[in-house]
Amino acid sequence: MNTFLKFLNSIVSIIILIFVNSIFIHVYADNINIYSIEKDNSLRLLLSSEKKILSNSFILEDPPRLVVDIENIDKFSKNNFEYKYIKKIRASKSNNKARLVFDLKVPAKNFKKNTFLKKISGEYILLIDLNLFSIQNIVNKNVIVIDAGHGGPDPGAVRNNIKEKDITLAAAKILREELLKKNFTVYLTRGSDKYIKLRNRVKFARNKSADLFISIHADSTSNKNTKGTSIYSLSEKASDKLSQALADRDNKSDLIAGLDLDDLDKDVSDILIDLSRRETKNSSISFAELFIDQLTQHNFNLLRRPHRQAGFAVLKAPDVPSVLIEMGFISNNADLKKLINPNFQKKLMKNTANIIEIYFTALK
Repeated sequence: MNTFLKFLNSIVSIIILIFVNSIFIHVYADNINIYSIEKDNSLRLLLSSEKKILSNSFILEDPPRLVVDIENIDKFSKNNFEYKYIKKIRASKSNNKARLVFDLKVPAKNFKKNTFLKKISGEYILLIDLNLFSIQNIVNKNVIVIDAGHGGPDPGAVRNNIKEKDITLAAAKILREELLKKNFTVYLTRGSDKYIKLRNRVKFARNKSADLFISIHADSTSNKNTKGTSIYSLSEKASDKLSQALADRDNKSDLIAGLDLDDLDKDVSDILIDLSRRETKNSSISFAELFIDQLTQHNFNLLRRPHRQAGFAVLKAPDVPSVLIEMGFISNNADLKKLINPNFQKKLMKNTANIIEIYFTALK
């Protein structure tokens, strides 16, 4: 009886929230509000709207997700910001259908849904109940996607038959091993010398529900004196001419395979994320600043103004914090010697793994 009363109190609280919230958002007829109740090994989601909700819901695995397709909805509002079982909420839209994807921290055993009207507020409610596996029995580690720049017919920067694509792949594999030692879940966009379109690298990270996407590069520039490690986060406008030149060069790599990137921005612009885009950009900047701070403490040679911003295509996932690490410049003699030295690669990637661990520990 006590459990029932607690549950009833939770429902009443939600209804009151819906009622109060509806006073402020009544002008948005196409708005849907998301509420959650998490207890034991169950998750109850309440999606409310002034319009009748026409939906289809299903569960996906590897990684575990709940997908809810809703017709004629344009706006989303989250009324919870800290979740026990929900890792993140993503949203996209195609034509008249919007898709909500709830990335779950643990797999769902089963679920059921009901649609009904709450008289107290006049809101339509979609109710979804999920039974989850025990969170204590699930190893829940953050997902890292590592992207080795270039590959296949795209060698990247080349000097004395030394190819950027080979250096980045070697470094990516070292970083993966260092992160596996720390029990992270790690994926490589490529594990061999093959070509992957830039947009597919972004999609790969999103499909894996990545918590962090790291693209590794070792570029070149016409100024042979330019040297040092640096890190980039996304900006629609580059922070300087060097940033813009490097971004333009890498973004055009899809043209090697006869492919154009013009529709990438359309893919991204079609995605409606209620708060994720701003949160993602801030998270990327926070990681970049931590990266620079830690490498400075460990006496790495850094590029002047080592945290820069540019419009790299691989940084455009709207819901995955993403950074691009330039390990150094093949065009500089001192950097080239470091880049082909396995000891330098291991030292840099080991420090990067430590930084990733520090970053996620601070988020807990």
